[in-house]
Amino acid sequence: MNVVTRGIKNALRSPIRSGAIVLMLAISIGLVLAMLVARSSVESKISSVEATSGTLVTVSPAGVSGFAGGGNPLTSTQVAQIAATPHVASIVPSLSDQLGTSDTNLVSSLQLGSFGARQQRFDSTSTTTGSGSSTVTARPAPTPRISVTGTTDPNSISPTGGTLTISSGSTIDGSSSSDVALVGTSLATKNNLKVGSTFTAYGQTTTVSGIYSSGNTFLDSGIIMPLKTVQTLTTQAGAVSSVKATVDSSNNVNSTVSALKTSLGTAADITSEAEQAAASVSSLQSISSLALAGVIGATIAGAIIVLLAMIMVVRERRREIGVIKAIGGTNGKVIAQFMTEALTLTVIGAVIGLVLGVLVSGPMTTSLVQSSSSSTTSTTTPGTRGGGGGGFGGGLNQIGSNLTQVSAAVTPQTFLIAGGLTLLIAIIGSAVPAWFIARVRPAEVLRTE
Repeated sequence: MNVVTRGIKNALRSPIRSGAIVLMLAISIGLVLAMLVARSSVESKISSVEATSGTLVTVSPAGVSGFAGGGNPLTSTQVAQIAATPHVASIVPSLSDQLGTSDTNLVSSLQLGSFGARQQRFDSTSTTTGSGSSTVTARPAPTPRISVTGTTDPNSISPTGGTLTISSGSTIDGSSSSDVALVGTSLATKNNLKVGSTFTAYGQTTTVSGIYSSGNTFLDSGIIMPLKTVQTLTTQAGAVSSVKATVDSSNNVNSTVSALKTSLGTAADITSEAEQAAASVSSLQSISSLALAGVIGATIAGAIIVLLAMIMVVRERRREIGVIKAIGGTNGKVIAQFMTEALTLTVIGAVIGLVLGVLVSGPMTTSLVQSSSSSTTSTTTPGTRGGGGGGFGGGLNQIGSNLTQVSAAVTPQTFLIAGGLTLLIAIIGSAVPAWFIARVRPAEVLRTE
């Protein structure tokens, strides 16, 4: 009988002891696989987050916030500088404006209320008499204005950062200069507008291409038009009130912001999602580190289990080892027999453990993610900038959902790594016993026993 066959049979010599060893190994190897799956899934999500989340940089004229503040619009030259900045993958320029009662035949669907009225309390006219004194004549009660956004990408207006929902009709081509518009649901209902209806904007007849619904009261009371159309109608050729720049990776956001500040100087205010993205990735990296620690710990535990089991076996079978050596067995053959025995126990434990790992990897990954998610401070979505669209709303919503969108996936690569660690467990567990076997001297064993 060769050493391999003898080693396999010896591994099953004591069913109770072998069963206990296999069970402990199965739990250890199952934990190794589950942690490998968790780490692999989280690392994959980190790569996805770095490529898609926290990559939005918003550039606006210095001192401007929505329809408030001073400053001059960004020029076409500055927009070109933004687009040419290293690591900027794409840009969406937009121009925000408002329609007053003299600009359109539409009636706003918004009610000013006390807050809105207070924002317009300074609207008045001033006249000067011949003697140099001035008199102030108050205007009639202010009426709400209608927000108009010209953009090259209507989807950039979505507060969730996804595709804008078109409830009827079709979207518009943001790169065109046609007199067409998307009208918010509230504004369309207020003015009985349907797809194909027309209205007046800045003295120009405009056709309703579609009606959108964003779920945001302010946005649903506005109008979206192609950027060039708004620039032409408002006589602001090349003017832009906001540019949303998407960076190729969140790792490059800070350097991109620095480059933009250098090229644009004090003419623009630049904000980004860098901090929020860093917090999101940091939470995921914590899970990855915890999973790696679990893999290392489970591997060490498995190796110790095999090591202690084989040391016990060697000590119990010193006489058998001595006899084998006495009848001509070499150290190599004896060591090979016991290594085969250790490998047999490890392989049986690995088969059971891998099945167990596949079953628990999903729940374990979910548990780790939920634990990290619950310890992460939630962020509230700030209000959108006047007429400018989703702002950081969509980006923050996406970042906030990163921790809840990690799904476990068992890949062939994960199985190979788990198999390699199983072999490592068997080798480490057999190393010390092999040293003990080599030190056994047949004459001493037979004499004492």
